Amino acid sequence: MNKSDLRRKVAELFIVRASGFNLDSQRLYPHLETSNQNLKRLLEAGVGGVILMGGTVKELEIRCNTLKEWAGKSLLLCADIEEGLGQRFNGGTQFVPPMGIAQIYKKDNMLGIYIAEKIGYFTGKEAKKIGLNWLLAPVCDINNNLNNPVINLRAWGEDPETVKSLTSAYKRGVSRANVMTCAKHFPGHGNSEVDSHLDLPRIENDFSKLKSFELIPFESLIHQGVNSIMIGHLLFPSIDPIYPATLSKRLVNDLLRIQLKFDGLVVTDALVMKSISNKYSSGRAALRAFDAGIDLLLMPEDIDDAIDSLTDAVYSEKISLERLNKSIERRSRQINLITNENKLQEDDDLHNKFLFEASQFSKSIIKKSIYVRESVIKKVNDKDINLIQVDNFDQLSNKFIPALILPEEVGFKNLIIHPLGISPWKKNKNNSLALDKIGNGKILIQLFVRGKPFIGLDYNNQHWIEAIKNLEIENRL
Repeated sequence: MNKSDLRRKVAELFIVRASGFNLDSQRLYPHLETSNQNLKRLLEAGVGGVILMGGTVKELEIRCNTLKEWAGKSLLLCADIEEGLGQRFNGGTQFVPPMGIAQIYKKDNMLGIYIAEKIGYFTGKEAKKIGLNWLLAPVCDINNNLNNPVINLRAWGEDPETVKSLTSAYKRGVSRANVMTCAKHFPGHGNSEVDSHLDLPRIENDFSKLKSFELIPFESLIHQGVNSIMIGHLLFPSIDPIYPATLSKRLVNDLLRIQLKFDGLVVTDALVMKSISNKYSSGRAALRAFDAGIDLLLMPEDIDDAIDSLTDAVYSEKISLERLNKSIERRSRQINLITNENKLQEDDDLHNKFLFEASQFSKSIIKKSIYVRESVIKKVNDKDINLIQVDNFDQLSNKFIPALILPEEVGFKNLIIHPLGISPWKKNKNNSLALDKIGNGKILIQLFVRGKPFIGLDYNNQHWIEAIKNLEIENRL
């Protein structure tokens, strides 16, 4: 095989990040999302997958068709959809975070499982309709560390059995829609206090601890035929003191492939993340990950360098052609599982009816997931303040949300705190609210904050805990 043909073959195993919007000028993250010109070049050169974010569902349907035309072959078209299609694409259904379903499961196991499976089905069917064939979900991490800045609400629970039951149900739902699933972030990101987007988490678990706790949901999904598993950028020094899991033969080949007998696709988490890119070049990271047993390489910082490095290694026989073919065969096998189906498309009326049903189901889940300690509705003083903290101003794009209108109905005045606004805190006193800015009435506090990628140390909300204690003492709550 000549080197040009070999490079094209290697490129099949790479996934590039792109915007769901059709125009370059609309890209939300241009430093991460390649331009259309470069995207077309990469797909024509054999790159085998695209991870998408942004845009409307209608735009994405057009976008997916365009990408397939550029590639001229089967593509893996995926997105980080953990909470419904609307989490990433406007017009899709968005569901409560998985931890909300875990709260329902605590009260009613069967209801929680039913809801998780139905969320999986709705999400998978919506994704399939617009051209996606691979959901990078479910999150199988067990959120057993309260200081975890990046998993927390994304997890399906805080104990192995809850996470196992709910992720298994979710996977069944997605599979019914004939879309690929991905269990992540192997071997478990729940016990970290560092966001792997920003730095490399260090987790002091050995094999026996993983086996008795973190691996339980992953093993369950392996037995149920999950299509793929994503490896987390996590250092387990008791298992491999040198390499993070993504680059570790001990964790990918020895544990996942041999001990757990997983023969589906293994994919890296995004290689552009600082936990990898701070220490490894794109070429070196791709080479090391593939040598560890990875099949698919997601979002290297320099995709051409990564493809060239792996091509050179195979061409020089440092990595065997047989090893390359094995990963390509796994990719083809999983794609074939979801493409062997009846091609009949439902008409727009049926699809709109389906979307309405999904939306109504989503609203019903919200009510079921809320825990009310005490319900008191009474008129308040006109100086009383409804103080709302949000970490994303888009959360308040609809002025009719209950967090605003219900307090207004009993007399509260709304005051919204967000990252782009004026700080409510006293200077040099992080735990004290500047009450002179707020007024001298009673205060209703609503906090809509959550851990999420890239938030880092800003996830620490200890200042709010202290502020609430102080307001209690002053009888201001």
